[in-house]
Amino acid sequence: MTIVNVLKKLSIASPFILTTALVSAPSVYASEAIQSLTGGSNFPAFNGTNQTIGWSFTANDNLSVTALGFYDQTPANPLSQSHLVGLWTSDGNLLASTTVQTTSPLTGSFRYQDIASVNLLAGMSYVIGAAITSPFSDIYNIPGSVNTAPEITLTSSARNGSSEGFSFPSTLTPGNGRIGPNFKFDVVTQAVPEPTSLIGILGLGAFGITSVRKRKQLLTE
Repeated sequence: MTIVNVLKKLSIASPFILTTALVSAPSVYASEAIQSLTGGSNFPAFNGTNQTIGWSFTANDNLSVTALGFYDQTPANPLSQSHLVGLWTSDGNLLASTTVQTTSPLTGSFRYQDIASVNLLAGMSYVIGAAITSPFSDIYNIPGSVNTAPEITLTSSARNGSSEGFSFPSTLTPGNGRIGPNFKFDVVTQAVPEPTSLIGILGLGAFGITSVRKRKQLLTE
């Protein structure tokens, strides 16, 4: 009997076993949402401004966000100040936030702070933003072009009012984003049973099939 035929029988005799064996799990790699940017304009300082800037995007896969970050144009040196970064649903529900420190771990041109993982659903839209608090002395960028991971699509720039502090950046405008904030993520995939697990499943399935046959014999006697 082939494994395929056994699995077909398992789906009848032991559906619970198959359901619990095939569970969702994150992939083994982490990616940056914004991977590179070119051209555009840098905004190095704001006095008297207290707002949130960022960008909106659509998830193209089921994702697990593991860290939030902020742009560091001079990665050889620490940031000048810490930055509060948040992730929202498209209707303004805050999913996660953290403070990126001046010396948080660096990946490429962004410093990241880990968070408790947050799941994003394929096809849904989200907004990421970072606080620009006076006196703001670091830099954020409005790029001429931006390269993102294929698992997301950047859809617009985002901001709130100049005195609205750290809050949902609900004003969306065409553009390549206000690139201060960024995030890291894993792709959520379906876990495939390991060979040893499959042997256990087949053993339990065989027991289930035998039980079904015995019940049928009792009913026919």
